[in-house]
Amino acid sequence: MTDLIASLFARTGSLLRAILGAPDYGRYLQHMRAVHPGDRVMSETEFNHARMNDRYNRSGSRCC
Repeated sequence: MTDLIASLFARTGSLLRAILGAPDYGRYLQHMRAVHPGDRVMSETEFNHARMNDRYNRSGSRCC
């Protein structure tokens, strides 16, 4: 029963992060292992900086 509750919390957290656009390092790691096994993997800090840079520095991302 506790495994089910823990799984639900983890899935809910992942869903909320996806809705809010927060970077998900765990998902990134899974993707890199599955699709790009030989490529260099960014550290969590590098990943977070890259995601925030992508989010806020692309053209059209500001209202003013």
